[in-house]
Amino acid sequence: MSNRDCLLLALFFCLTAALPAWGRKEKAETKITGIKQISVEKNAVEEIGEGETKAVITSFVRAAGIVRLVGSGFIPELVITGQDREWYVSREDDHLLKELQHRTVTVEGYESVFELRFANGLYAGQRRTLKDIKIISIE
Repeated sequence: MSNRDCLLLALFFCLTAALPAWGRKEKAETKITGIKQISVEKNAVEEIGEGETKAVITSFVRAAGIVRLVGSGFIPELVITGQDREWYVSREDDHLLKELQHRTVTVEGYESVFELRFANGLYAGQRRTLKDIKIISIE
């Protein structure tokens, strides 16, 4: 192998090693916005981020349904499944209902309604969460 061939081979390896970096774009720095919460006695509005996710806490509600465990992650969530809707139980209150799985319960608490959207902005439904739960009856 001549000096010229060695030089061309070294130049080829240098160019191919740097080639993938030429196509990369620098990522924009992500900015975390603070959490702002405005609350009023029984009705409140929470705004998280810059209007990306909104929850409206409606008045005190009574929910009746079967307690189920949903999710396949390390920490599954408890859900109360009623006749026409489902309520996710907040993490602070799930210890009250963990032992009551597959039983019908009636509870009272504050309901948060989150509007869900797909990545392209289309409406995907609502997620209802119950907080400050008080058990009324167990069947």
